Amino acid sequence: MISAETVATDLHGHTRFSDGRAEPEDYVAFRAELGLQVIAVSDHDTFAAVPRAAHAARTLDVTLVPAMEVTAFIHAGTARAEQVHVLAYFPPGRALDGSLGETRLGARAVAVCARWRALCLAWLDDLPEEQRWFIDPDRTLATRRGTEFPALQDFLELVASRNRLVYDDFIRHHRSFWDQEVELFGWSPEEAIETIRADGGLDVVAHPARVRDRARMDRVIDHAAGIEVYTSRHKERVAADWRARAEGAGKHWTASADDHGHATYLRPPDGTPRRTIERICAGA
Repeated sequence: MISAETVATDLHGHTRFSDGRAEPEDYVAFRAELGLQVIAVSDHDTFAAVPRAAHAARTLDVTLVPAMEVTAFIHAGTARAEQVHVLAYFPPGRALDGSLGETRLGARAVAVCARWRALCLAWLDDLPEEQRWFIDPDRTLATRRGTEFPALQDFLELVASRNRLVYDDFIRHHRSFWDQEVELFGWSPEEAIETIRADGGLDVVAHPARVRDRARMDRVIDHAAGIEVYTSRHKERVAADWRARAEGAGKHWTASADDHGHATYLRPPDGTPRRTIERICAGA
């Protein structure tokens, strides 16, 4: 239930520029229709959807928070390796002023995009010609650069729709992207947090309950500015526990759906505290 102390929000969700299905404009319009006041586009390791989402938000009188879900690892390079995701939130005014591209996260996003393109094209090149032809008959994919190249969800759907016979092979192949690209994804959560802060953002640990190494996650939470409390990945009891922990430690906390467009949308049952929204809007 939204109260006087909270703002109706969805501060975590994905578009077709990472592993979601929605166009940025549709992503914003859907949440505006639900009466959400402050929303964020937080694609994995990219700001690509932010400008289009921000323009759409202006026409619908909602506040768009530019964000990114930053990939980090604990126990990187070992059998115990686990991904930890840290949400980076920036003031709404930075969505369209070009400053996000000048951050370290922005530079990393460009590198991630280039490496993803290289991984997909290398996989295509290794396919027998008769298999590749169905996916890329005119060999035009190699001419598409930057955000014009299909991101994760778009590429998965392209392969599935054109050549289902090799879909499982690509699923196995693409998983190495995060494990082997140590230069891009080998940051510890603490390194990701410090980078977000240096870039002028607010760091919030995403869906913290999904990490198996609880003791290590406890140290990450202690270091972080905020915790994602409400999300589609948290059951009611789990969310209540995380909220109590955040409030007990005086940390920021957020309410989000973590929607990818793959299942029924689950609206957050509560909003985000006004002090957290004010902190995001104020910037570093």
